[in-house]
Amino acid sequence: MTNQETVLVTGGSGLLGAALVHQLVAEGREKPAVLDINPTPTRLDDVRDQVEYIVGDVGDPDVLHSVIGKIRPSKIYHFAAYLAEPCEKNPPEAVRINVDGFMHLLEEARRYDVGQVLFSSSLSTYGLDLADDEILDDRTLQRPLSMYGVTKLFAEGMGRFYKRKYGLDYRGIRYPAIVGPGVRATGYITYTSAMIEYSARGKPYTVTIEPGTQVPLIHVEDAARAMIALGRAPEENVQTLTYLINGVLPVPTAGEMAEIVRQRIPGAQIDFQPDPARQAILKLSARLIDDACAREEWHWQPVYNTYEKLLESYLAELQGK
Repeated sequence: MTNQETVLVTGGSGLLGAALVHQLVAEGREKPAVLDINPTPTRLDDVRDQVEYIVGDVGDPDVLHSVIGKIRPSKIYHFAAYLAEPCEKNPPEAVRINVDGFMHLLEEARRYDVGQVLFSSSLSTYGLDLADDEILDDRTLQRPLSMYGVTKLFAEGMGRFYKRKYGLDYRGIRYPAIVGPGVRATGYITYTSAMIEYSARGKPYTVTIEPGTQVPLIHVEDAARAMIALGRAPEENVQTLTYLINGVLPVPTAGEMAEIVRQRIPGAQIDFQPDPARQAILKLSARLIDDACAREEWHWQPVYNTYEKLLESYLAELQGK
């Protein structure tokens, strides 16, 4: 296709970034350039000849200056991040990548007249000082408990500042747990993918949170589709700027998920050994979501809107590999 817009996808070899890159390639409207620290982006093997792949660290301002200045993207999809558990162990590195990195990215976007910056945020921006049964919406108090949440909340604020101060078209999504094949990160909510993947491969899996825990879920394909849709929504409709979105409804408990997986995969061995520290964090931050703003302002609708649909798609992709 001619007249493709060049866009930059940071963290484009990760679970969400790679899903978005594949969707862009399949659609053909936007030509993705990928900036990622990973020298061997296996998730992109099938499309490597259709993307420009650049190995580089988003925490390095010289890298951002060089890459954005060279590519001159029409928009930036920013998924690169230092993840939750590493953030807790190394706060200075969390600041270098998630805080300083995003600030420098915004500044380079302003310098080179990038039309739009789309940011991947998280439910971890919530946590403290909420009622026990409070449902999250886009005006809920954000007081994160984790270092990861602190960095994501700062980035949201910087995006809003650059929108107000310089007119940069910043938009973002606070994602629930993203579920999809090939998850590699370790974290509080990794079990949402791992219990499926381990079971499909005939391996036992231990869930480290209580069976009654509810964590909002979204299929990785829906997560990527949502960011593309948000970026293409008319600017006058985008009033909230950073949005919560739902995927699967109703939200299953961890125990319900395990039972559905056992029914779908005979012989699946899933047990529960709750970790009190993880449970305490999830109790504060993993809450049910009201995504009315996304649905009203840019008509968000997930495709994989039940756990059964998500599971069938997940297993079909695993079987295709």
